[in-house]
Amino acid sequence: MTLIARRALLAASALPLAGPAFAQAYPTRPLRLIVGFGAGGISDLVARLVAEAAGQAIGQSIIVENRTGAGGTIAAEAAARATPDGYTLLFGGPSLFAINAVMMGGSVADTAKELAPVLPLASTPHVLVVRPQLGVTDLAGFVARARQRNGEMTWSTAGVGTSPHQTMVLLQSLSGARFTPVHYRSGAAGVQAVLSGEVDVTAEATAVVVEHIRAGTLVGLVAAAPERLDLLPNVPSSKEAGMAELENGSLSALLVPRATPQPVRDKLREAFGTALASATLRQRLAQQGTFALGGDAAALEGMIATEVAKWRPLLAGLAG
Repeated sequence: MTLIARRALLAASALPLAGPAFAQAYPTRPLRLIVGFGAGGISDLVARLVAEAAGQAIGQSIIVENRTGAGGTIAAEAAARATPDGYTLLFGGPSLFAINAVMMGGSVADTAKELAPVLPLASTPHVLVVRPQLGVTDLAGFVARARQRNGEMTWSTAGVGTSPHQTMVLLQSLSGARFTPVHYRSGAAGVQAVLSGEVDVTAEATAVVVEHIRAGTLVGLVAAAPERLDLLPNVPSSKEAGMAELENGSLSALLVPRATPQPVRDKLREAFGTALASATLRQRLAQQGTFALGGDAAALEGMIATEVAKWRPLLAGLAG
């Protein structure tokens, strides 16, 4: 039996679960939320905050499981192959779900088709950071230095197609400067590489770099956002830095195996939506430089379509 046929059979066997009795009883045990990036990165931080609040709303614990590697595609494959009963969820986003499919095609595109959007979760703008020892204090000076070194400057990334990777690719496109990527297993590890001098620069989510900037161990050159961030009032926005198009961040969303019954998806959307609407969670996310989103599957599908259209010309066929 082919893999597609086996998955079709699995989906068919799950159809009886869609009845009212199952929907009313679900969930009866803890849920698993798979995250494609390591502990300490923004995906892990946000996932754990959202999982705690959504678990309270749905009446069961939601356990975060980190499955790192391949820019989040390993986590996506694990979720897509899980039993579609609502007990395995995926914490992903356009870079994990749609962007990788555009870039890599093949099995990654097939995996994307086997995942269904539930709702958008959160967004965290990126900040471009360097060590003070590099001797630059603003975006213009950094770009000038990068052009002089003509591709010799290095930057850390947690994987091709991830949102920080996208930010650096966008910077290259807008500035004409070139950098050499060095890959790490998480955004936090990439930041440590900048701190240690292994690489020159990185773009990372606000929460991952804010304390380093405050301590003076990293210099925040620009926030990839239209306005200054409350957590970093001394770091200029992309518009203020003279590169208004440099806007990007870490978008996260809730996804499930496509054969998951609709009543279960609805219950998940309701629970996560309730969590995201709570003042407590929104405040905790704001402390991480993150904005709560919310909505429904249609909103998430629209977001993915917009992101794919934006990034396809820059990322299609990109290998590093």
